[in-house]
Amino acid sequence: MKKWKKKIISLLLPMIFVFSACSDTADSGDEPLVIIAAETEITITPSMTQVSDFVSMNKNFTPVYPDDMCYNITPSFIADNSDFTIFKYNESSESFLLYDDEIYSIGRCLGGFGITSMALADLNQDHQYELYYTFSWGSGIHRSQIGYFDPADKEITVLDDFFLFSDIMLTVNKSGDLCVNGTFFDSYSDVNFTLEAQSILGTIVHERGKIIFHDRRTGTLFQEWDIF
Repeated sequence: MKKWKKKIISLLLPMIFVFSACSDTADSGDEPLVIIAAETEITITPSMTQVSDFVSMNKNFTPVYPDDMCYNITPSFIADNSDFTIFKYNESSESFLLYDDEIYSIGRCLGGFGITSMALADLNQDHQYELYYTFSWGSGIHRSQIGYFDPADKEITVLDDFFLFSDIMLTVNKSGDLCVNGTFFDSYSDVNFTLEAQSILGTIVHERGKIIFHDRRTGTLFQEWDIF
């Protein structure tokens, strides 16, 4: 009887070890990627890296301004941690994302500054970064909005929430939240500027299968303003 007990134990031990190892692997994969964004300020510095190749690829875009120059404005923290590359034109403020050899127009810009800040976050916890960004537009009624690109389905989504007559930027706080802060855009160039975070307006979160903006000032979802 003792021999049979020893045999059973000897057979079970490897199985227990394998189950434990598999559990550890599964648990380690459940953690979302750490949010990467500016903490207090973001500096956009233009470069000519990949610009010639991008312009050659971007055949569907026809510049309206004769001196509309394209620049690579990808921050180092985006370039070092993802395959996203962001380009912006200095006169029109038209902004584009290059990902997996495909070009995506990101952020309305007419009457505004176009794309103003960026961040990487895995809010849907699928273990790959989405690109989050803020942009401003609106002739007469200046407004800022939040958009994101999900590489899983290669779709651009713009949140319904907007901020009238103000500019916003993305940051990460000490708790690791993706935050939306007020800011002030004061620059002679839409491709070469620094934004400093002011008061926090809220956070971007994943709830009930959707990416939403949560207003920290009221504790409720941001309510849209009625515009004409």
